Amino acid sequence: MDPERETSRVPRHRSTATAWRVARGILMACVAAVVAVVVSGFLHGDPRITSLFPGINLPGEPQNGQSQAQPARALDAPPPGHEEADAPLASPPAPAVTNDSYKFLATNDDGTPVGYSPCRPLHYVVNNASAPVGSDELLATAIANVSAASGIQFVNDGTTDELPVERREPYQPSKYGERWAPLLISWTTPEAAPALADKVIGTGGSTMYSLNKGPKSYITGSLELDTPQVSELLADPEGADYVLAVMQHELGHVMGLDHVEDPVQLMYPEIGAPDGLAAGDLTGLHLLSSAPCRKDI
Repeated sequence: MDPERETSRVPRHRSTATAWRVARGILMACVAAVVAVVVSGFLHGDPRITSLFPGINLPGEPQNGQSQAQPARALDAPPPGHEEADAPLASPPAPAVTNDSYKFLATNDDGTPVGYSPCRPLHYVVNNASAPVGSDELLATAIANVSAASGIQFVNDGTTDELPVERREPYQPSKYGERWAPLLISWTTPEAAPALADKVIGTGGSTMYSLNKGPKSYITGSLELDTPQVSELLADPEGADYVLAVMQHELGHVMGLDHVEDPVQLMYPEIGAPDGLAAGDLTGLHLLSSAPCRKDI
């Protein structure tokens, strides 16, 4: 019989960019104010987490709760340990300056943050049917920056026709084979993705998985970007930096970072930071790199 499956979802986080920090040299106050008005309202973090916890008694597992050397495979999960190495695939350097302005979306019972296994690559696909011109390079840069800070090795599996949905299945063997579904990055609209309503330009989050109420790890995720709003930003001479900030902000949510109250950080919900990841963001991503390897899932 299928293991009991429990799902939970944290409340959505919505943010409004009421002010923007401009990082190119010294600008006159009046110019900065104009920029704030032009792009106000475009950066919105809206992380989503879904947690999947198979029941205590998996198929073939003793009913007395004793552990097995080889955990049984849940019927709604792929064979465990796909592409899992014996050690992390990268060792990101610690930030030159540490900062405690970071927050995690989820933690384990021992207080450690929930993250992706650093011992396997994170595959991703992009539904780019409506991607704005010039967005591919920005997305590649955002992924490279987050990868360097977190140690997670991203692998581009190309394009997909998969559409964003409210509750995405993390295991889709008919589409992606016997592995966890790759991270889905979608260019879309509020009509297709209602979470993008009310000027929300992007949403991002991941699904976490646990066996027998043990440690949780992220296994896949999704990130949605509002094509019309991003296109409008890219039409502005300085808009590319703000789009890059949006992408990195949402990838921060995918990795496991929550909003913070420090306006200097990229993960602050109301300020776009075209100068990129700040010390608190980098500290949080570096701590996520110490998540455990998971050959059991």
